[in-house]
Amino acid sequence: MTRYVIFLAFLLFPGTKEKAFAQQKPSYKQAEILWDTWGVPHIYAKNDESLFYAYGWAQAQNHGDLVLQLYGQARGRGAEYWGEKYAEADKWVITNSIYERAGEWNKVQKPAMRKCLDAFARGINDYAAKNADKISNAAKLVLPVNATDVIANAHRVTHYVFLAPSAKVAAALAAQGEKNGSNAWAIGPKKSASGNTLLLTNPHLPWNDLYTYFEAQLVAPGINSYGISRMGFPVLTMAFNETGGYSQTVNTNDGQDFYELKTVDGGYLYDGKIKSFEQKEKIFKIRQTDGSFVEEKLTIKHSVHGPVVSDKGGRTIAMRVAGLNQSGIFEQYWEMSKAGDFKAFEAAVSKLQIPMYTLMFADNKGNIFNLFNSEVPVRPTGDWKYWSGIVRGDTSATLWTKTHPYKDLPKVLNPDTGWLQNTNEPPWTTTWPIVNKPADFPGYMAPPLTMSFRTIGSVRMLMDPKKITLDEFIALKLNTKMELASHILPDLIAAAEANGSAEAKEAATVLAKWDQLTETTSKGAFLFDQFVRKWVGGSSKLGTLSTESTLFAKAWDAKDPVNTPRGIADKEAAVKALLAVAKEVKEKHGSIDVAWGDVFRFRIGDVDVPGNGGSGFMGVFRTMTLAATQDGKYAPSHGETYVAAIEFSKPLKANVLTSYGNASQPGSKHHSDQLQLLSDKKLRPVWFTKKEAEDNLSERTVFE
Repeated sequence: MTRYVIFLAFLLFPGTKEKAFAQQKPSYKQAEILWDTWGVPHIYAKNDESLFYAYGWAQAQNHGDLVLQLYGQARGRGAEYWGEKYAEADKWVITNSIYERAGEWNKVQKPAMRKCLDAFARGINDYAAKNADKISNAAKLVLPVNATDVIANAHRVTHYVFLAPSAKVAAALAAQGEKNGSNAWAIGPKKSASGNTLLLTNPHLPWNDLYTYFEAQLVAPGINSYGISRMGFPVLTMAFNETGGYSQTVNTNDGQDFYELKTVDGGYLYDGKIKSFEQKEKIFKIRQTDGSFVEEKLTIKHSVHGPVVSDKGGRTIAMRVAGLNQSGIFEQYWEMSKAGDFKAFEAAVSKLQIPMYTLMFADNKGNIFNLFNSEVPVRPTGDWKYWSGIVRGDTSATLWTKTHPYKDLPKVLNPDTGWLQNTNEPPWTTTWPIVNKPADFPGYMAPPLTMSFRTIGSVRMLMDPKKITLDEFIALKLNTKMELASHILPDLIAAAEANGSAEAKEAATVLAKWDQLTETTSKGAFLFDQFVRKWVGGSSKLGTLSTESTLFAKAWDAKDPVNTPRGIADKEAAVKALLAVAKEVKEKHGSIDVAWGDVFRFRIGDVDVPGNGGSGFMGVFRTMTLAATQDGKYAPSHGETYVAAIEFSKPLKANVLTSYGNASQPGSKHHSDQLQLLSDKKLRPVWFTKKEAEDNLSERTVFE
């Protein structure tokens, strides 16, 4: 393997690459990066500044173009750098003052954190300066970056993509909700075969852009944490150390409210009086294909609620977002990743600097903990349904001014069941029987009690009284069962057989033989998947499939939570849908019992391997969202992105997988090198000790 020696040479064992840099200001460059064979950086630093500097360098090496693209968008200058397609996203950033607020947040950071953020940005800049040929010309337009860029990116992603995305404006106007997907489990000593706690981290997100995760280990005095961070974030956002760890899932927090204003004479009516809008104009540039620029003026109006985010169709809508005064998101993540026990973890999360996400925690003292972490507005009136739509903006009676403190939030510590779970549902089903009862909280805190099919499958697996080992824990996580099938398949098969046609009988036979899994070899899974999409009214309607739908003969019932809903209400319509998709599947794929992995593929670049897992809406715990490809097959557009299964034993046991690899830079072998493991349903052992990292070393970067 080729060695790269810059300024200083170091002796390494054969088969590794060496990059060493003689730098000025060694106070923040006292670190080394041990790159393992999967492209994971294990960063060892003598102080926090050096750790952040090296982490910035590492992200630039593996994802430099993407990080710079995200920072450019967080400035609200994507269209200026790269053209018209970024204009709408820029308008959202500018309308919500994201970059300006990030600058204010930078000023109020604690001195130590401000130095660390500066160091992280320097690491990105220095990598780009020394490796100019490895950063695209388009991405270089953003350089140099600074701490405000780092904060703005996190602010945009957290508050204005996850908590308050622009898409929710249209969703609220149409009275529709949105769906997200992730899994998290914590197993206590009562259910663990070894007596050690177990933790599962398993986010499901799109496989590109700002949703990409970066896997790393960060080691410095006072910290030794392993996990993942969102792209461009200087801290781990899901992590574990030797004695404790946490995961996060997108929760149902409604931290974004929409107010309909009654406009009068250029102002708006509020408590019987006409108030003037606060108004400002912003100019932003749009790059043309010939390299020239067109300037566009954006007029931003503010009511007492917040910025006006929609003004069309005779309706003027203002938006109010929670958590805009919480500037300590990085500080809190940093403390969470260092927390070695529940006491330290609770001290970190009780600061509520992160505006959303359900947090799951476990430590080696036997504690398991779940928190509905949210900046929940203290609302004067109304329930969940009321606040999920558009509320009156002409009265102060609907204007909230503060959020609930930590003590008010739903949480569970060490339940009698010995287990905790979350699959993006409200906090009521964290364990079963219920600990957090909806009646004990404000009606607007979270949606009413129900379960999705993925939640039913999760709860069913954990309700089994058997104690589980780490290997069994992993096997349960990798389970590909389509939970919906067990609830309706008996009715569907019986109705198809009763139809009497040869086509219906053939479909019934295939479904009867199907193992109800979405393994690469499962036959019948694709037929059932396509049937469900047709049955609910098309793939676009799949997200509306509720366990309380009238499609079922019996709706979900809390008295029988894992066996309901049950049956099909209109069997004739169901058979009609089944016959239609059977014909389509046979015409497109040659047979109605085509194997799941023949149709569903894991693909990145030249790597193309059989896929497994399936729709979370159909209750597949190993969630994968199918997207049609040009050759008539399907590949993930979203789904299983990262898995970490940890046992807090001595020594620590941990296994992980980052589905799409740990790099997105063009030419990197680490952009697809984990797909075969994903196809084989295998995880990688974590190389947590320095010796393990050095034994599996691919490259070493030393800063001196």
